[in-house]
Amino acid sequence: MSDENVNTLAEKYQSLRNIPGKIGGGEYDERVDSASGEKYQVMKALGDQLGLPGTPAADILSKLGKPDELTPTLDHSQASIQTMPGPTIPASGDGNANQSSANQQSFYFVYNLVPKKHYLYFKIDPVNEKVITSDWHKSD
Repeated sequence: MSDENVNTLAEKYQSLRNIPGKIGGGEYDERVDSASGEKYQVMKALGDQLGLPGTPAADILSKLGKPDELTPTLDHSQASIQTMPGPTIPASGDGNANQSSANQQSFYFVYNLVPKKHYLYFKIDPVNEKVITSDWHKSD
C-alpha cells in the first residue's frame, strides 16, 4: 500500500471520527455506527497497513491522531482492579534511572469503533517505540 493511499485513508478516518453517530450522542449513521460501515472498513485498512511489526508509533499517531485510549493492558472484561500509581522499586541494581528494557512494560494505542467493545489496538514496544502487534477486539 502506498503512502499516498495511507494518507487518503487517514484523512477519511479523521473525517469519519468527527461524526458523532449514535454512540457519540447523535443520530444513527450507518457510516460510523455499523459494525461493517465505512469507518470500520477504513480503520481495518489502516490497521492492516500500520499494524505491521516494526512500524514506528509516530507513524500511527501522525495518521490516526491521538488514541481514544492509551493503556498498559487490554482489559477485555468489564471488571478491573484499580491500582495506585507509585514508585517502581528495582529488584536489583543500583537504582539508576537507566533500567533495562525488560523492566519497561509495553503499552497499547486503542482506537474505538464502539468503546470497550469493538476497537483497533496497537501494542507498542516502549524502548524502540515501534509496533509489536496489532489486531481488532470485538465483544458482544
